[in-house]
Amino acid sequence: MIALYNILIALLLIIFSPLILLKSLINRRFRYHLLDRIFPKPIKEKDYFLFHASSFGEVKTVLSFLDIFEEELNSKAVISVFTDTGYKQAKSRERFLMPIDLIPLHRRVLKNPPSIAIFFEAEIWPSYIHTLKSKGTKIVLINARMSEKSFKQYKRFSFFFKKIVSQFDLVIAKSKIDAKRYRQFTNRVIVCGNIKSCVFNLKQREQATREDFLINSKKDIMVLASFHKEEIDIATRIILKFRDRFFFVVAPRHMEDVQLFENRFRRNTIEFIKRTDNKSSRSLLLLDTLGELTKVYSFSTITVLGGSFNSSLKGHNPLEPIFYNNILICGPYMESFKEEVEKLKKLNLIYQVDDKNLEREIDVVLKTAKKPILNGLKKGLSYILNCHLSNTIKTK
Repeated sequence: MIALYNILIALLLIIFSPLILLKSLINRRFRYHLLDRIFPKPIKEKDYFLFHASSFGEVKTVLSFLDIFEEELNSKAVISVFTDTGYKQAKSRERFLMPIDLIPLHRRVLKNPPSIAIFFEAEIWPSYIHTLKSKGTKIVLINARMSEKSFKQYKRFSFFFKKIVSQFDLVIAKSKIDAKRYRQFTNRVIVCGNIKSCVFNLKQREQATREDFLINSKKDIMVLASFHKEEIDIATRIILKFRDRFFFVVAPRHMEDVQLFENRFRRNTIEFIKRTDNKSSRSLLLLDTLGELTKVYSFSTITVLGGSFNSSLKGHNPLEPIFYNNILICGPYMESFKEEVEKLKKLNLIYQVDDKNLEREIDVVLKTAKKPILNGLKKGLSYILNCHLSNTIKTK
């Protein structure tokens, strides 16, 4: 089956090569290091372990605990990433962009195979995994998650995906629901909880001030965090409703969508300043930079979490704003963090609102919510990281 998969990928590349070439000419992000994905260079390290993550957020999480993994595994990490933003975020480490998922390309990269390869969350690449396994590498999937949609697709093609997933020597699931889904494909599954729950305790809290961001307003600050282009209408509704009460920081999830937010704000006569303008802002700051959102949390009051107001999306990690003592509001679509949301609700640390009655429900939250008290949540979180570490070491 893996041979058929590779033939199919190769045929699709040949068929769509004109479209790929065209897109690479007009889309800077798409053509980023494109040749490195087609003609990858071998890893020069000989004594290392491999850590594979996807995009900016995942790489940021991995970097926060990577030193501990290196110390416990007694070897150096090499990071492979899937996206351009993830590659840029990992610039402080030895890293490479994952090539197109074809066995010959992975064999070229992995001439010196790692002792152990750790994949993060939902990164399941058939040819990558097959190549590592054929070279005797132990493979672990940590913080493993599987959405309901992915689970249905995997079950439909279980004759193929069961063989791929079963090649993991260990799957460390982030929740009981995820573990149950993975156990349909392999019995080497344990539950350790979401590793993202504890990474904020591993580093110094980032601190900043309004002045650092040239915010010229004394109003409380509401952050619209990681909003997608599908949620521009929602963002606009919130701003128009509450702009007399709050200064807004809007952080699009993807930088290529910044222009869409600009256009919508202008159309609705919403004044804004972009972060890269380096000018004083009085009502709204559009965050068109990467890696600064946590600094904003350090002086903001309320965060409305994007990725949760459209049924095609699955939510984002709700923990970081809470660790910065923000009142946190999210929408109804938080499938990827369902268990976390339920636990946080019981602790009164998150408020989930209906997008149909959005303005009214947010208004109710603003009148009743108090800043979160984190003592109960922080207590004992270190066991999550320890569990991931100890079980990964055992696999090695």
